[in-house]
Amino acid sequence: MVNKDLLLVSLRQRALYLPGVVPQREARARSLQLVVELRQLGFSVTEPLLHALNGLTDDDGQCLVDALNEVMGTHLNWASLVRGWLVPTGEGVWDHFLTLVANIMKDELQIPGTTLPCGHLIPEGTFPLERYTGCPFCGTPFETAPGEVYRGQGTKLRQLSLWDDADLERHFQALLASPVPLDATQRESLKTLLGYKTVDGATVKMKETLMLVVDSLVGLGRDDEAGRLLTSPTDVLRYLWQRHTGRLQLLRPATLLNIERKNQRHGRMTPEDIAQKVDERRRQLRLSYPRPWCRRVARWMNGLAMPLDQQLEAMHPQREMWVRFIRALRLAEYARKPGYEQLQTLLDRFYRRDYRVWQGRVDESRRRVDADATMALLRQRPGLFARCLFSSMLTFGPDAVTAAFREVVGAVKPRLLISLATTAELYFDRSQERVARPLSGVMHPINPHPLLAHYTDAELERMKQLVRDLYLEAMRRHFKAQPSLGGTIYIDPELDHIPVSVGDRSQTVQDISAALQGQRFAVSGDSVRLFLQWGAGLPAQHLDMDLSCAILGDGLNETCAYYNLVVKGAKHSGDIQHIPDQVGTAEYIELSLPELEERGARRVVFTCNAFTQGALQPNLMVGWMSADVPMTVSNETGVAYDPSTVDHMVRITEGNLSKGLIFGVLDVAGRYITWLEMPFDGQTVRSISPESIDAFLQRLARKPTIGQVLRLMADAQHLTPVAEPGEADRAFTLQWAQDAAEVSRLLLSNP
Repeated sequence: MVNKDLLLVSLRQRALYLPGVVPQREARARSLQLVVELRQLGFSVTEPLLHALNGLTDDDGQCLVDALNEVMGTHLNWASLVRGWLVPTGEGVWDHFLTLVANIMKDELQIPGTTLPCGHLIPEGTFPLERYTGCPFCGTPFETAPGEVYRGQGTKLRQLSLWDDADLERHFQALLASPVPLDATQRESLKTLLGYKTVDGATVKMKETLMLVVDSLVGLGRDDEAGRLLTSPTDVLRYLWQRHTGRLQLLRPATLLNIERKNQRHGRMTPEDIAQKVDERRRQLRLSYPRPWCRRVARWMNGLAMPLDQQLEAMHPQREMWVRFIRALRLAEYARKPGYEQLQTLLDRFYRRDYRVWQGRVDESRRRVDADATMALLRQRPGLFARCLFSSMLTFGPDAVTAAFREVVGAVKPRLLISLATTAELYFDRSQERVARPLSGVMHPINPHPLLAHYTDAELERMKQLVRDLYLEAMRRHFKAQPSLGGTIYIDPELDHIPVSVGDRSQTVQDISAALQGQRFAVSGDSVRLFLQWGAGLPAQHLDMDLSCAILGDGLNETCAYYNLVVKGAKHSGDIQHIPDQVGTAEYIELSLPELEERGARRVVFTCNAFTQGALQPNLMVGWMSADVPMTVSNETGVAYDPSTVDHMVRITEGNLSKGLIFGVLDVAGRYITWLEMPFDGQTVRSISPESIDAFLQRLARKPTIGQVLRLMADAQHLTPVAEPGEADRAFTLQWAQDAAEVSRLLLSNP
């Protein structure tokens, strides 16, 4: 029997999980039809999978096709506002102005025109109404086309392999053991697998992953086992906050309220309206727990094995949040009961501030410019030493700091070492703007460190080299400590273009194949078609999401968006502001690469954003298509979606906080698209900064790639590279790299 949930987990890894199926070599008419239907959706199959499809029952085969159609969104409404929108309608600002005046004056003057079902009067001589499926003035669609899509125009098929129980279990264990934070796609898969798998004896290395495991155990009533996994007060707080807000990171309430305030910006929103929305969010963040939860958390806190001094130090950074949780959970009341003596002591010392904080001692020694004391403290915590390595080098000098760091670099996790190697080139460059991505998700520009002005270019270049040497030395030591993979190794050249995923924390789900940020997608043909689909499952309402792009070049900065539907090299399908009932709606942008090259465009930035108040809507799908042949657009409905031509597609999750998202950058001359996820908090594409985009792309370009790290491993383990995967003891192909958890496990896990 095909399990839809597990099938979707395997599909994200370009495979199909078909348990209990007896493979058959003899082809059946139904299995051949399945292959045809998969091809029309953009998939091909391996020979073992073909044999498994031969063994499927008709019901299971239909369930498989239905699941893939649901993932690709073929049942949704893909109609646009303009019919055959590749031919411009000629509408302009003057048409909108005349229509606005006509609707204001229509009760006083007899203005010839057409009144649409939405109530708007469209004067004669303005919009060509025969070209629209809805109101061109307010963006309300009147016609939908659910289930109407094109199929089979694409030739770049995603090859699907067959998964069995062992493959599913391997993926489950790789997610649990991931040494880096899971992205949204991996979290979705792990949540699904936790409903079918047990975690007994599993190794969980990341705290964020641990929260999902604890939540699964609590749901099964295994409170004591969950409590043993929570080893510090921070773990307890993180879990409680995750249950309350759905976020695995400890974002303070004030930060969440500030994000809500920014996201409510809209021309129709008054300050009072914004304040009301923020108050609603504040009420949602209020804490209230029943007695069983109070007892559960009190037992967890009372049973922590961590020394009290360390517990108090761990609670200090989130002191304000702890005060709220202690009150809401009635921990002071439980601390007075017999058997809760440890909890009573903890709370007593917490409120009296009877503890010292390690970070405070470091800050104090820094203020005194006491290098010896600072280095002695930092050596106690190698991970935190790594995080402040660069600023310490500028403060105390590079030689003393790197010498101290070299003593403990063996205890630093590989993901931190890669972060150091990535950041050093930009950090020690006075002319480069850096970008930071805090837990709130929105990118922020960072000015160069002021102490850089006190060093010469030669001294700064030497600091970069010292960091590179530390990175290479530590990574070689790391790989030497691992078991050797054999004598020969094959590394796919494509892996030289895929950065190692460290700290990206993607908030979008990739349902048809997992790609790492910075991965390149070659463009087929002379056009790229962006698409945006939103509103599925929601009632009809005003909900305006916008698809836009910025065309950049030397002296060129132009946008194609709802307010500028046609520019040379780009055409927009029309601005939809209201969604129909349940089936959602769509917008497109067609990019012509020859025209973009002719006008000197260097890159095109793909964006989507929430024009209405609030953040991007959950389940919104956005991506791009390309094909060797020109892709079709319907002259009746404007449908331009073909699942077989989709190069990449992502889905926004419930945990998204950003108002806008940059999801790709087209290199016009190179004819490839770099997938990235760069949130921004602006209401339109005009709020993005080309400098910030350049800084983010430079950050991605400076990340060590999977191919580079694999070659470093091969050098450390004395492996011989070979030219063909079949000749190698271990082959690392592009398909292997699609499993980000497996990549992280091999390259970043401690032995």
